[in-house]
Formats: sequence, C-alpha cells, structure tokens
Amino acid sequence: MGITFRSGGYERRVRFGGRTIKDGEAAAIWDVRGRHRQVVGPSRQWMYSSTIRFLTRHKAESHQYIAIRHRSGVVEHTRGPASIYENPALHDSVAVHDGIQLASNSECIIVYCDSAPAAEPAAAGGKIDGITLGEITASEQAPKRCIKGPTLFMPAVGERVHEFEWSGTKDTTIAAKQNVFKVLHTDSNRLWKLQLPVTTNDSMEFTVTLVFTYHMASLDKCTLSMDPIQKMYSGLMADSQAFGNSVPSEQLRAGQQEAVISRLASLRTFPFLCAAAEACGFCIDSVQVLGLKYSAKLQKQSDSEQQLAATLRAELAEKTQRRELHELELEDRRKRIEQEAELEQRQVEVTARLEEESHAMKMAAVERRLALQRFEAEDTLAIAQKKDEAVLSFLRSLKSEGVDMTQFLCSETGMRVCSSTSAVRLMGVGKQGGGARDSDSAPRAVAYPV
Repeated sequence: MGITFRSGGYERRVRFGGRTIKDGEAAAIWDVRGRHRQVVGPSRQWMYSSTIRFLTRHKAESHQYIAIRHRSGVVEHTRGPASIYENPALHDSVAVHDGIQLASNSECIIVYCDSAPAAEPAAAGGKIDGITLGEITASEQAPKRCIKGPTLFMPAVGERVHEFEWSGTKDTTIAAKQNVFKVLHTDSNRLWKLQLPVTTNDSMEFTVTLVFTYHMASLDKCTLSMDPIQKMYSGLMADSQAFGNSVPSEQLRAGQQEAVISRLASLRTFPFLCAAAEACGFCIDSVQVLGLKYSAKLQKQSDSEQQLAATLRAELAEKTQRRELHELELEDRRKRIEQEAELEQRQVEVTARLEEESHAMKMAAVERRLALQRFEAEDTLAIAQKKDEAVLSFLRSLKSEGVDMTQFLCSETGMRVCSSTSAVRLMGVGKQGGGARDSDSAPRAVAYPV
C-alpha cells in the first residue's frame, strides 16, 4: 500500500487477492464478468480474476472550473472549489481550466454562445466606457455577447471565448499572430510604438520611430476586423509612401530634419492610417516622433556633405577670424597711437605745469631769501643803530661832563669807540658840542671800556 497516493498510472490484473484503497484515493474495478464498480477510499477490496485501476484526482480552486466530457456525450462545467476522479469508464476527458479574470471595467471579452446563453453578466448594447457595442448584445438570438469587468468569468457549456490573433510589429517588419489573447483592453491612451521605413523621392531610405496614441471607439468593428494591426499597418505604409514622395533626400542631407519631423508629428500626414483605424473601430489621438535614423547609403552621403560643409565653414571661419584679427590689430594700433598722443599731450601739460610750479617755487624761494635778507639787514641796521645810539649817548654824556672830545677821540680808546660808530653821527655830535667848556668846570674824564 505505501504512503504514496496512486493515480491513473497504476493498473493491475489480480488473480486472487485484495487491495487497500486509502482515504484520498479512488479506483475502478472490473470483475471477471467485466462489470465495473468505482470505489472511493478508505476501503479494502477483495478480488478474483479482476482488473483494478486507480483514478486520477482533479481539483479546481475558487478561480477555476472543471470541464468534464462524459462518455455519454454530455459536457459538464463544474465551478471550483470542487474535485472529481477521472474514470475512463465514465469520462472521455477531465480538465481543469482557469477562469478569465477581468480586473477593471476597461477589460472585456467576447463570448460566443453555441447553445442557450448562460446567466452571465452581459452588456446589452450601448457603450462600455464610451465604446460603441453595436451588434454585440446579450439577447437570446445574438451569437455572441460582451462581458466586461470587474468579474471572474467561467464559461458555461456551449460558450466559447473569442481569441484575438493580432499581428505584432518588430523594428520595421510586421509578423502575423504575434499577439494572441482573449482579454481585450478598452481603456484610452493606448500606445503603439513602431519603426516606420520611409523612401524619399530619389530612392533614399530612412527610418522614423513613431508612437501613436489611440483608443477604441467601436468594439463591434474591432471584433469584425479580425486583425486591426495588420490593416492599420497597411494604411501606415501607404502614408509612408505618400510622405516619402514629397521629401527629397537633399532636405535631410542639408540638416533640415526638424522640418521633416514636424510634418511627421502631425496626424494630417497619416490619412490612410486614420481611415484604417476608424474602419477597425479605433481612433488615433496623436503621434509623437522619437527619432529619425538614416540608411547606410544616406548616412554616408550626409556625412560626406556635412564634412564638406564643415570644411567650408572652417575655412570661412578661419578667413573671418583672420580678418577680424587684422581689424583688431588695426584698431589696437590706432588706439595705441591715440594713447601715445594723449600721453605725450598729458606729459607736455604735466611738464608745463611742473615748470610753472617750479618757477613759482623758485620765485617764492627768491622772495623768501630777499625777505630774509631784508629782515637780516633791517635787524643788522637796527642793531647798528642801537650801538650807535649807545655810543652817541655815551659821547654826549662825556661831552656833558666837559670832556675834551677832540682829545678823547684822538685817544686810542676814542678811536676804538669811533670805529664802531658811523662818522655821520660822530660829526653830528661834534657839531652839537659848540665850543669847549672851561677846563675847570668839565668833569673828570671817566674811562669806559669799549
């Protein structure tokens, strides 16, 4: 028996004996007469010339369902949580499938009803988030219906979920059936990024990376179009050819990519794409250009022309620079001459002003010397006058004392006194003496040292 749970891979022929069917196991037993019985453990079964086959257990959780095809032709879908043992005597097949989770109201699925429709929530015409449903209704006569989220959809017997098989773009090519899905997203602002090849009117090629923003306008048209991406890509290629016929490669080689990009960034450049999208139930909102890439041949020509243009610009810039440098040198020379002339003029003015100041200073110095000399002369004269006055006063006093002035002046002392006195003043003193006094009345001469 063991602890391992046995399943459909375990099949034995028992001549005589027993088998224990554990709890959690089930087995189908055919006796010697070919009669069948199913036993669900725990059980102990005794057999004689019988065949026993353990059954595979299938389990469905809450988000799953079990699809059972009975040998009688009846098909049954059992929602989880549930479990069943697959018995080859009763079932053709038993399979567990996941339900389809619709997370938001912008997600929906298309369900085809091959038999009577099940009681599932359906969109009865009108719109889902602004999307026209058209012929997709929930009436009993309708072959299909739309289920929108949020919900967990489990198909009933006779229901089949539509599987979309859309093409996918990679680089500049498109491949069929690259996107296979069942849940259709109807939210706005969907993005479609691709690389669009463009051929100019002179057979040069370049590639543009575009991002289209679009939204779904009609769910019915989208379902009927089968592969809207292929149809829109065909329209886009027609727009690419029409646009390339109006673009010369000289415009790209001349570095006028901005003009080309500005035209590609307008929806007016893509009329076939917009028409194809409308026919498929979509509406193109905007287009954005992410980049522009040249082909190898166009890039080589562009590089060659740009190199030539760069060389010419460099030569022109060099000549312009030399001319500007020459003009600057002339301007510097002119300014230097003007500055030198101005400097010489200022130097002459400063020299003249310095000479004037020097002359004024010399004149002032001369005047000061003259004033000093006058002051010294006046001072010397004053001192001499004071000495003369003192001598004259002394002589007058001698005369008033009756001293014989002639004798005194003829003496050595008198001569020394007279040598320091001007002759004019002495002559004046002699005239003022008049006549000689009597010798007896004259006072006695007193000797004054000089």
